[in-house]
Amino acid sequence: MRNRAALLLCLLPCVLLDAHAQSAQGLSATLNLKLMHGGAIVQGRVSVPKSDDLVGVWSSIGRGRLMKCAPRCEVVDSVPVQGNLLLGSDSGYRVVLGGHLTAGQKISLVLRLRGGLILNVTASVMR
Repeated sequence: MRNRAALLLCLLPCVLLDAHAQSAQGLSATLNLKLMHGGAIVQGRVSVPKSDDLVGVWSSIGRGRLMKCAPRCEVVDSVPVQGNLLLGSDSGYRVVLGGHLTAGQKISLVLRLRGGLILNVTASVMR
């Protein structure tokens, strides 16, 4: 038990430094997950300091599917981000996660951009 506490205390500065580095770069996201049949759709906003492409989203339940929905949804390799990217069921771009989720659960998401930036976000699962 003592070893776990010591490990957490050692990792805490790294986590705080990572969050500080992301905000200093102008990289941020406010996301949640909306439950759907067989998984969830990522909803919210991703902000980047300059134009880039979202090339991957990963979570503890697996890799997210990047989709372009205009007029029909199709899986794509990347999603363009021009400063801000709105994600959700009403937007032209979507990220879908498959798997068993429950309302109120917290899921860690890792978003990777083509330019090499990586964003770590915690998203709540909602109905």
